[in-house]
Amino acid sequence: MNNKKRPARFEDAPEDFLHGWLDHLSNTNDFPGNMPEGKEKEQLRKQMLMGIKHRVGVPVMSFTRKLLRWSAAAVVVSVVAVSGYLLLKKEPATRFVTLYTQTGERKMVRLPDNSTVWVGPGSGIAYAEGFNGNRQVKLLYGEALFDVSKDDMHPFSVGVDSVMVDVLGTSFNIKAYKKHDHITIGVSTGKIRVRKNELVFSYLSARDQIQIDKHSYTFNTTTMPLLDVEGLRSHRINFEDMPLADVLTMLESYYPVTFDLQDEASIRISGSLGMKLELRQVILVLQQLVEKKVNITEKSPGVYTVQSSNHKN
Repeated sequence: MNNKKRPARFEDAPEDFLHGWLDHLSNTNDFPGNMPEGKEKEQLRKQMLMGIKHRVGVPVMSFTRKLLRWSAAAVVVSVVAVSGYLLLKKEPATRFVTLYTQTGERKMVRLPDNSTVWVGPGSGIAYAEGFNGNRQVKLLYGEALFDVSKDDMHPFSVGVDSVMVDVLGTSFNIKAYKKHDHITIGVSTGKIRVRKNELVFSYLSARDQIQIDKHSYTFNTTTMPLLDVEGLRSHRINFEDMPLADVLTMLESYYPVTFDLQDEASIRISGSLGMKLELRQVILVLQQLVEKKVNITEKSPGVYTVQSSNHKN
């Protein structure tokens, strides 16, 4: 004997009771024609319920309001469930691999996509572990040479300061030393795009170089037939039309040396130094490059004073 309590009034019956009753009727009575499926079956069920309500004297609007409340509750439950799922199903945080070099140290790094980075002395880079999605590297400071594997489906980009360098397959060098006022980017092969957010500074091809002011983001592009940006790969220290102050700062990353620049000499020099040269040999080459415009004298072991020839004490 079924002791389940039936509702005292039909209009007070819970929704599952009414649906169960209709299911019983559909199973014990032949349906004329083909039984509808999906949304059509649900629509027929609602129409039958409304018809029953009419027969037992329940106003249509009253039942409609109840039906709307049921629908609204179902929607709320669905939204809460989906929102909870999305909150719980958070994407795992991207893990970055960082690498730093000391004074005079140079490292070659093979990235997950087989691209190669030569990290210069006194520099730091970071890249996403596994390179899931877009291939992105950050040059934290210093200098790095990139030889990028071509992959049209996954663009390669390097972020330095708030500047982005976009590339598909090429080799290029970036100098962004802490003491430098400019970011210098030179291209060896291929083509790159240099931008800040959506503002494109320039497109660069082989032998092109751009210098971007770190503060104002004004920039200057030049094409240099003799530009060699692959010094980190060929074990050379290259500088092309670079301010003397920036060259000295760069050399401080390669050698345990400090240069005391007495005045801002507006001298720009170009040159190429072998990384195996000893510091005293580098000083001799520098003195020749600046000719008689600048005097470089040793103040104490590892400390050199640099001042213009017409400097007055």
